[in-house]
Amino acid sequence: MAKESIEALLHPSLKVSRPVAACSRCRSNKVKCDGKLPACSACERAGKPRECSSANDDFARGKERSYVAALETAVQRLQRKIDDNKMEGFISRRDSLIMLAHGRPALQRRAVSSIRRKEAGSVDELVSDFGFLTVNATSRDFQGFSSTMSFAKMLKAISLQKDLPVFTDTALPPRYSISSLIDDYFENVHVLLPYLSETDFLASVSRIYQEPPTGGVSSFDIWSFRLILAISSASLCRNKGDEHYNAAVYNLSLAMNVIEHVIHPGSIAGIQALLLLVQYSLVDPEHFDSWYLVGMAARLVVDLGLHCEPAAETKLPKQVLDLRRRIFYCTYALDRLISMSLGLAFSFTDDSAPNVLLPTLATDQEARSPTQLFLRSVRPSLFLFDIRRVQSAFYQRTTFSAREKWTLNDAGAYASSTLDDIRAWHSTLPPHFSQKRLQAFYLEYLYTQALAVSPNQVVPVTSIRDAHKLLFFQCAIQFSEQLRSMVQNAELRTCLCYADFCRARYVSRQFQSIMWAGINLLVRGRQTNGSSVNATSPLANCNGALLFLGNMSQILEWPKQRWGIGALQETFERESAVLLARLTTIQQEYSASQMPATSSFAPPPQPHNSATSRPGPQHVDLSQPLQMNYSPPRGYDSRYGYTAESVNDAAPYANPAMHHSNLSRGTWDERTEQSNSELPPGTLPRRSYHFTGGQG
Repeated sequence: MAKESIEALLHPSLKVSRPVAACSRCRSNKVKCDGKLPACSACERAGKPRECSSANDDFARGKERSYVAALETAVQRLQRKIDDNKMEGFISRRDSLIMLAHGRPALQRRAVSSIRRKEAGSVDELVSDFGFLTVNATSRDFQGFSSTMSFAKMLKAISLQKDLPVFTDTALPPRYSISSLIDDYFENVHVLLPYLSETDFLASVSRIYQEPPTGGVSSFDIWSFRLILAISSASLCRNKGDEHYNAAVYNLSLAMNVIEHVIHPGSIAGIQALLLLVQYSLVDPEHFDSWYLVGMAARLVVDLGLHCEPAAETKLPKQVLDLRRRIFYCTYALDRLISMSLGLAFSFTDDSAPNVLLPTLATDQEARSPTQLFLRSVRPSLFLFDIRRVQSAFYQRTTFSAREKWTLNDAGAYASSTLDDIRAWHSTLPPHFSQKRLQAFYLEYLYTQALAVSPNQVVPVTSIRDAHKLLFFQCAIQFSEQLRSMVQNAELRTCLCYADFCRARYVSRQFQSIMWAGINLLVRGRQTNGSSVNATSPLANCNGALLFLGNMSQILEWPKQRWGIGALQETFERESAVLLARLTTIQQEYSASQMPATSSFAPPPQPHNSATSRPGPQHVDLSQPLQMNYSPPRGYDSRYGYTAESVNDAAPYANPAMHHSNLSRGTWDERTEQSNSELPPGTLPRRSYHFTGGQG
């Protein structure tokens, strides 16, 4: 037995035992497998050596067919480890060099396999394709799934809220009848939003009316001609269905016949055509959704790169560069106006377009030069762009850029800083502007002040200072008076659009919120500690609040009369009914106690008893000229509505827009620097505004 064991050790068997029984083919055919390499004898006799499981990797790692295959697998595994160690050594040496060069450690990198990198690259490419297809899949150059789809059709299908009538009569109106409409547009609209060329438009009109007709009339000529007539006609509309309303719808319907040829991405003319439609949607909200249209216009502006200044090495003509800036700022102003009036988000933030310069052509001197006879000065547009920047910065900061509520001191400091910007802008308004322009800018001035001291997402009504509540109370009353006077004036009414009435609705809501939070302060003139804050009588304050409610009821009746939109007035009267009853009760209390004395407001007539009449703001008689001697509360300046320390007991002048402010730039700069040091921690730094409109 021992001898056999010694012989076995001296002469070992060279046969290698198999880790497994048979290959897959022999196992399925139930044939004996000898386990030869690279293929067993049975597979070789059958002529299928490649199907033998020993020639592939059907078995899991560690369970290979042979000892040799196991060694090969181990060698491959060790080789991969060697390669990984070499790569880690290279990365560590590179990181050390970066640290020596820059004094900071390099970012830690995680080894990513080639398969994972390829997969991530494929996903990124697919996502980028989706973002590109959102606009360009329906452009005129897209050769895709449907030849009948276009960007203009998609835009019209989503933004159109009411179908337009179809007109078969396409005859041109007499040329003498359109002269006043064209003049109204370029005098009232173009000077504020100068994204079109007046000389090019007049050339288009000449080509359209040329006799005999030639083939030189383009689709853009027809589009701009019809849209400008529609905008001017809609601005003159008083009642839904009158002659101006019908003329506006008629011209708009004819312009829609060429919409697919003018509105498309990738061109300046396409953006100009879309901006004309945005302007029309503001004077006819019944047919188009203005927020969607201006959002698409902003998308086209960004796609074309107008939100960035061209590179220094790019040499563009001065006229082309100025046109780019005009189109950007006109889109910017319309986007801010529409988004803020509806309480919605901007299409793009100020940070995404920080360095675009304001347009510089067609100043007062250039407009009077012989070479530019037909150009009007666009200087008023610079003042509009300036105030839109102030409004945009405040709205973006307080609505979409903050997560936590501000304290009383932080909110007051930020509001004071914004008020400084507003007053500085108002001080740059030239006194030689037309009365219509000054009235419109004064309305912007009052609205922006009310916006700066009203509650918002980060400043609840409890975080508003008493001085700012009093400021809002006065600004709201003056805002309602100014807007009501413009609505009742046929010439000034053409400057108003649907967004102005939405802003009036916003001011009315904030007025109710502040009134309920501080009715003792605003009406009775007492703080929580019982001290008096102003010398105005409670009866005068109560009459002022009732005056505001009466003005708002009349103002919000205009959209119902003009466009058939009665929801604004109905919602306002329903929400203000309780406040109206409370103020009426307070008015009766003070009227009974002060009957022998004369108050600053004439006692309003009592509403007549009627089963159908609502006991609402209609009891304030506004049909007669208002005899108002409303003294501002203590701490206010009649020129601006607010000052920190001065007391002005004199009554404010009837229309501050007719007077040029004497606020010096040096004084404003000093107050701005003081306000900047008290801003809430973590807020964006206040922009140092240089109001271009007031220069030159």
